[in-house]
Amino acid sequence: MDVTFTLQQKQLLRVEEAAKILNVSRWTVYRWVEDGRLGGTRLGAGSLRIFSNTVAALIDHHCVGVPVAVTAPPGSQPLKKMPMQIERQVSNRGGVRLRQQAAL
Repeated sequence: MDVTFTLQQKQLLRVEEAAKILNVSRWTVYRWVEDGRLGGTRLGAGSLRIFSNTVAALIDHHCVGVPVAVTAPPGSQPLKKMPMQIERQVSNRGGVRLRQQAAL
């Protein structure tokens, strides 16, 4: 299912369609309508339809974007160790001393 096409061409989505687009269960869609996170309407004998623009807005609100490639500034050198390794070494060196001093 092409999500962009579906959201642009249809104003109302079935609960199952909205759930598939949002990658959640049908019950989550029902709960989000009750909570006001998604807009919906009842048709006829109670069949729930979800407004596609509210699905698109929810996606836009939670979208974090596409990772951007970062280039190093000119003249910089690569790290010889990963930042987590450096942090661990600093923590182990200073943290142990601080704990020993606190116990005195």
